[in-house]
Amino acid sequence: MLVPRFVHGLTRDVKKESLRRIRLMKKGARWSEAMEDELVDVATLPGLVVVNGPGVLMGFDPQTHIYSPFFWGWRTCLDWYYSRDPHDTRYQDALHTIFLDAVGTPWGVLGMIADWHWTLNSTHHWPYVQAVERHWDELVAIGDRFTTGSTTPMPLWYLMDSPAKSSSRWDSPLTSTRRLAPKASTPSTAACWRSAQPRASRGRRERSPKPPPAPPPPSPRRTGCRRGAAAGAPSPGLAGTQSAPAARR
Repeated sequence: MLVPRFVHGLTRDVKKESLRRIRLMKKGARWSEAMEDELVDVATLPGLVVVNGPGVLMGFDPQTHIYSPFFWGWRTCLDWYYSRDPHDTRYQDALHTIFLDAVGTPWGVLGMIADWHWTLNSTHHWPYVQAVERHWDELVAIGDRFTTGSTTPMPLWYLMDSPAKSSSRWDSPLTSTRRLAPKASTPSTAACWRSAQPRASRGRRERSPKPPPAPPPPSPRRTGCRRGAAAGAPSPGLAGTQSAPAARR
């Protein structure tokens, strides 16, 4: 899969370049024009493919920060419009314009796949899941190199937050994304795919009621025996009190 060259590098460098390009949009540039760069095959780039962040553990070595233009694009629109006036329609208009321009490219689909901010708009749900299905073979061909901030790489379907949230808002959940389920039947693959499904589509499992707590053991009854005397042996004190009247007779 081809990605712009500037998304590979250290976290701080990719962030700086992403913000510089995003500011071009305020001057009238489209998303595709602002992000235009030499395209390189992600298979030739060392490191992991980071789909959400920024993560603390990802800043020490060069990685492919595919999320960076979209995360900082959302944050910039938030600062430009929403933070000043939550009712400013330019915030949603800007995100919608970016989405429509980015969803047509494979790297754009991958950059939004773990960031649910891009699927809050109900008009983005169906187009985005369709785009994921259309580019799915190209995305998974990258291999298990994906992460959201951990140094341990994971399969892509384990991190699909945006498609899962989008499909969970349909009347018929997962009618399309069910086809993306991996063909392998290993336990780890099945567990990853189940974890990526929206909760609305999973069958609700009935929980068995918890058994009542066991009653506490009865406390031992106090007797008149002295410490060390056998249970049931007559108490010397009690025997002395019983023999006292006989002595007076």
